[in-house]
Order: sequence, then C-alpha cells, then structure tokens
Amino acid sequence: MARAQLEPPSTGGIAALARERRMLGHYERVLMIGAHPDDEDTELLTLLTRQMGAEAAYLSLNRGEGGQNLIGSELGPALGLLRTEELLAARRLDGAHQFFTRAYDFGFSKTLDETWMHWPRDTILKDVVRVIRRFRPQVVVSVFSGTPRDGHGQHQAAGWAAQEAFRIAGDSTRFPELEREEGLAAWAPLKLYRSARFDTSATTLTLEGGALDPSVGKSYHQIAMESRSRHRSQDMGRLQELGPSPVRLSLIVDRTGHGQGGLFAGVDTSLAAMDFGRGAGPAAAGDGAASGWAAVARQIASLPAEPAPGRATLAVLVAARTTFDSLLPVARRGNGVVHQAGIEQQDQLAHLDRAAAAASGIVLDATADDDHVVSGQQLHVTVSVWNTTADTVRISADVDGAGGWAVAPGGWTQRLSPGQLVRREIAASVAGSVTAPYFTLDQPEPAIYRWHATATTTLAEPFAPPPLVVRLQVYGDASAGGFSTSREVTYRTRDEVSGEVRRPITVVPRVDVKLEPATELWVAGGSAPHAVTVMLTHGARDTTEGRVRLEVPAGWNAPPPRDFRFTREGESGSYRFEVKPPAGARDGTVGLAAVAEDSGGHRYAEGVVTVDYPHIRPEPYTVAARSQVRIAPLALPPLRAVGYVRGAADRVPEALRSVGVPVELLDARTLARGDLSRYDAIVIGPRAYETDSALVEHNGRLLDYARAGGLLLVQYQQYQFVQGGFAPYPFTIASPHDRVTEEDAPVRALRDDRLLHAPNEIGAADWRGWVQERGLYFAHSWDPHYRTLLEMHDTGEPPKEGGLLIAPLGRGMYVYTGLAFFRQLPATVPGAYRLFANLLALRGQHP
Repeated sequence: MARAQLEPPSTGGIAALARERRMLGHYERVLMIGAHPDDEDTELLTLLTRQMGAEAAYLSLNRGEGGQNLIGSELGPALGLLRTEELLAARRLDGAHQFFTRAYDFGFSKTLDETWMHWPRDTILKDVVRVIRRFRPQVVVSVFSGTPRDGHGQHQAAGWAAQEAFRIAGDSTRFPELEREEGLAAWAPLKLYRSARFDTSATTLTLEGGALDPSVGKSYHQIAMESRSRHRSQDMGRLQELGPSPVRLSLIVDRTGHGQGGLFAGVDTSLAAMDFGRGAGPAAAGDGAASGWAAVARQIASLPAEPAPGRATLAVLVAARTTFDSLLPVARRGNGVVHQAGIEQQDQLAHLDRAAAAASGIVLDATADDDHVVSGQQLHVTVSVWNTTADTVRISADVDGAGGWAVAPGGWTQRLSPGQLVRREIAASVAGSVTAPYFTLDQPEPAIYRWHATATTTLAEPFAPPPLVVRLQVYGDASAGGFSTSREVTYRTRDEVSGEVRRPITVVPRVDVKLEPATELWVAGGSAPHAVTVMLTHGARDTTEGRVRLEVPAGWNAPPPRDFRFTREGESGSYRFEVKPPAGARDGTVGLAAVAEDSGGHRYAEGVVTVDYPHIRPEPYTVAARSQVRIAPLALPPLRAVGYVRGAADRVPEALRSVGVPVELLDARTLARGDLSRYDAIVIGPRAYETDSALVEHNGRLLDYARAGGLLLVQYQQYQFVQGGFAPYPFTIASPHDRVTEEDAPVRALRDDRLLHAPNEIGAADWRGWVQERGLYFAHSWDPHYRTLLEMHDTGEPPKEGGLLIAPLGRGMYVYTGLAFFRQLPATVPGAYRLFANLLALRGQHP
C-alpha cells in the first residue's frame, strides 16, 4: 500500500467519496515528466485528478539534492529526502502518483552536455521507459522542451528523456530486460504534450483551473497553489488567487490522428479499452467482456457526482466491484484461483475499494506499542474495527508484514453488530535491517543512486512500503460481495499541546552510534589535541552493555575505549575522545570512526537521523559513524569575537568555530539592542535576509556598526536583498542570476590586493577541490564604491567579476560575496577556509 500521512482513523467522509467517485467508470491516464521536485505543473495535475478523474502521475528525474534549503540544515541526500516528502505532501492534495529515476541532483548545470557528463544517458532513459511501461499512460506531458530554451541542463535532460522515452517505450527490443526481469511489457502512449506555460505562443489546448471543486469549495487553482506551497524548503509558498486560471499545453505528437479536440480526443477512454498488461485489450477479451465492462460503467454512472455515504451508495459500489472482478482473467495459485489485473484494473479496483470504504461507515485503525524498535523485538499490534452503521456486517482482518517481519497467527473473521467496536491484539516480530531509503549514493560520480529494493515493484517509487499493514475485508451480512481496505500500523501518543500524534514504525540499531563532527579541518602543525564526541543511544527495552572506541589512522595513538551500560529504551550517553595527529602528519584527508561493541560481540557503527518537519511525514536515514578530517595549513587574523547571523541551511558557524574562530550567533535581541562594537566582524549567512526578520528590521544598525569601523561580511542573498536596498551602495543581480556552476572553473585575480596575501597567501591550489559550484547570485552591476578582485566563469561564457564586492563604509568595510562558502566550509575545502580567514582580516583595511 502507499505510505499515507500519519493521521487518526477516518472514513474520509463525503469529500473522500466524491473524489473517488470521479476516478471511476473511465480509463484516462497521464504521466507528467520533469527534472526536479517543484518542476511539476501542480495545477494541471489537480485538474486531471480532481476534475477529470484521470489517473495522473509526476515523474521527477531526481529528488532535488543539489538545491538550497530555506527551512533547515539538510543539504545533499538529506535534502533529497525532505524534498521527496514535500512532493508526497503535494500529491496528497492534488491526488497524483509520484515516481523517480535513479538520478541524483549534482547541482546546477547550464548545458545538456554537462548534464550527461554526470548522468549516464541510457540509465536515465531506461528509468523513464520503466515508469511509462509500469504506469501505462495514454498521454505523456513533458514539462520541458529538451532545448537550450529550458535553461538548466537538467531541465533539458528531462525534456529530451520525455520525448525519447515516448518514442521508444513501445519498442520491445529496447530495454527488453524490463519485461524479462520486471514483467513490464512494451507500452506506446498515444499523445505527447509539452507544457506551454513557458511558451504561451505554442499553446494548442487550454484548460481552465479557475473552476470550483464542489467537494471542498475551492477552485482547482487554489488547491494547486496549496499543493505547490508544500515545497517549503524551496520558498514556494503561493497565494490562492480567485478567478480564471488558464493551463496551457502544446500538442507535440498525436498517434491517434484525431487528437486536436481535447486532451483525450482520439483516445478510447472506456473501461473496455483497458489493456490487461500483456497486450490483450478489448479485442482479445471478446464481445462478452466488452458488454461486461459497459455494465460496470452503467453501475457507476447510476451514482450521482457527489454521492452520499450510506447503504444505497455502498450497494452500488459493491455490485460494481463484483462485476469488475468477474471480468478479470484468473490464474490458479495453490489450491485456489486469483484474479489477474494490470495496473489499470488495479487502480480502478483501488478506487472502488476506497469509495466503498468512504461510503461504508466502517472505521479501521491499527496501532503498535512502540515506534522505535530493534531487530528481534516483539511488537504488539492492536487492530480496531468499528461498525458505525445500522447494519450487521462480516469482517475478515489480518496483519501483513514486509521484509521478513513475522506476524503471529491472529487474523480473524466475525460479524459486527450495528455500533459494535472490536479490538484484537496481534504479535509481530521485528525483522530486517535498520529503516532507511532503498536507494544509496555509493560514489559522487556518476551521480546515480543504487537501488537496493528486492521487490521490483518498489523501483522508481518514492520509498519502500511500510513494514506492517492491516488488511480488512468487509461483506454484507447476507451477501457475497464486499470490499477491501487497509491501514498502516503506527504508534499513537498524546502530545499535551497538539493532542493525538501518530508516528511510523522505525527499525533502529540496538546501539545507535553517531560521531561528531562529521567533517572538520585541522590546522597543520597544531600542537593541541582535537576533541570528537561519540553519541550512543539505546534502541532496545532490555539491557545492553559493552565498550565504545575510536578507530584512528595507522600510526596514530588511539584513545582508550570507554565502557557503556544502558537499561532502558531511549537512554543515551556522550563520550568525548581527544585525538592528536602524530608529529609530521602530512597535509591531506584522514578518517576517524566510532564503533560500539556489546558484550555479545555485536558491532554497531551507524546512527539513524530523521528528517522531520510539521508539513511532511518523518523520514529516517542512516549515517555511518565516521568523520572526515582534512589537515591543511591555515592562518587566522587576531580575533576577539565574530558575530554571525545564521542563514538558510547554514553550517558555516560550526565550521569556523572548529578552526578557532570565536563565533557568537546573534539573536534578535542582540541585533536590536546589543553592543555590536565588540565584534571584530559580523558575518551574515546565506539568504539570512529571507529567514531572519530581525536582521531585516535592524539592518541599519549593522550598517552603522560598519561605518563606525566594523567589518560587515554578507554571504549570497537573493533578489529580495537588492530590491530592499539593504546594501550601503546599490548593485544588481541579473535574472537568471550570474553563477559559476563548474566547481573547477579557473579563477583569475583582477589586481594585486592585500586580501590575497594576508594572513594566507592565496594561490592556484586554493581553488582546487571545491564542491558543486564556485558560487551563485553574483552581482551583475555595481556602484563605483565597490571594488572587485576575482574573475571566474563557466566554459564558453563571458567573464564574471561580481562574485566578491568590497567597499569602504565610513571607517569600516562592507563585503558582499556570492562564493559558495556554505558548501565549501562544511566540506573542509582548505582554500575556502584560507580565503574566508583573509576576509575576516579586512577590518580597517581601506584601499
């Protein structure tokens, strides 16, 4: 089953029943293809599902790992998990499915050729073909054109892949292993559209998003903007404007020959046209089956568009489902037979079941007595079924376990009288490995995930299915027909403020091990030892004892191990180890690792981190208990205190502290009334003018601090910064903004300047090893008060000099830099540290 948002039990009521009713009785399937989370046309998806009742899906090539994060500290793979969950939160509103390829977002690229340097083209194409053959759409919508007009190279790749996959997905000689290994036969969609929102002159079809969805009383545009606003990490909050809202498409390929009249013009959308997964459509099914499908359609059509829950509606839905089942091919399995259904029939059956559940008045719940569990632990599951109707029903319930979970026999069948609530306890034994995504990035290049799923049906899905699910069959007391429903087993607790809170079941290590910091730069030749911290958290309910040690490189002196003993779940301990490189240790990168070993000899060397925000479902991932240490020369200027206003996804303060910079985070009170003169420098984090309202309010005090002799260093900001006039002298940021995406792009000094000499001599070596990009949101034009020192550019582009602006301000200095220090310092890039140290030395250095 699909992973849902964690909410208390409900039938969904009239609104859910109306949504499911719209999906029934016809055969319409649309796949939209884009590059990133937030590329999708949410308004089109909303129209497709909530107005037309079409089965719609969005295929995002990647999970958005290369973007920024406005709401938290996650970057890279962790940001990908957050953005995946934001997509799922959006899909819960607009009603579409969600798929992915194996592509990892390596960052902004300017050309298609550059994108294919990071992504194997055939791998991406195969993954897109896989989704087309699995989802089996009649219509494909490409968000992008596949040309340089798309801008971002990954957008161009998505446009190319959509068109090429549309062309070849029906060719059984292309990627034949998809059928051999995954049972995915060739499938040829009938129509290819491109979104015309970026090129309205190419519009051939306009849909209206301003119409009202009667089940919720909002327009489809409003619902779509609410859906789009779920992309909170990417500052995608939108107003829900009233009135007309055109959605524009351009028809690119029409295999029907009759497709100009509408989205599904020329397409047979009757139930009888559904293919049975092996190329056997209605012609193979025969006239009898065709008349049977027509009967199902008539049964569904007898329901009003907004049916009321209750006995009459349920009877029609159950009858339609019974007829539907009778039309499916059957195969013998063991001593019985099972119905065979392709994805089209599976989706229709799922909608019939959900509609029946919404109409039935039967409420299902399933809770466990723990949410963080360890392998081998016995979990007690409580299944609750409540018959709120005036009729007696028969039920059959059981718990299914995934991934080797063992569920004790406990399923049952019984009659439920009107108003009766029944609860049953079922035991399950935790099995399998620690909960984590089924995909991992094993190496930086190529930028492709490795899929670990054992079930091929999981491939391309956002995540693996939940470990425990309760399945319920419901029948009328005197009838053979019924429906199915299911619910994920969750943990329930009471929050004193929020009330009922649901959490997913997560398998954690018996001993969770984390090593901090994960990355750090150590100054070469330093004499003082460095402290690292190992955090242990106990996941089990019984006692675990053992020793934790720090593993160091060969030739280093390892600190002595430490004993631990835990007696309850959730108990934790912090262990500080001091490490010192041996005399003469070479510059370079070394690794440290933490290992806990219990008295039974079991080793633990990883921890679970959870991405968790109010608008998404919590998503855990594992982190190896390792630390990457970079040893490199670095000189700091004399500093008493450096103030810092943290920005978005900003780990620069911790990076600076680790090398001895005396950083103090500035809060709203300090910005408003604190003594700023005591700081040698004040640093503003990336995009802080978007995330910190106190900074906006008290920007004048910071400028006055600089005029009085201070150094104000502002890292990259976006358009709101220049539009708000927060800099002392004007500069502009182009749209699209100037950036250098090639992390190894040559850097040239425009003039000899003290900044490049003291306290660190900046040379060519300092520009090596940068990650993802040189910088972004460079100044495009600037006031003469600013001086520029550096020039850099991507291959084939004109020089860009706006990455670093320096201006005298009164008796002090003002700096704006688009250089991506927020990526380089946490990645322990020595040259970035050395340049940043030189910037901190600018106080009092007037040209």
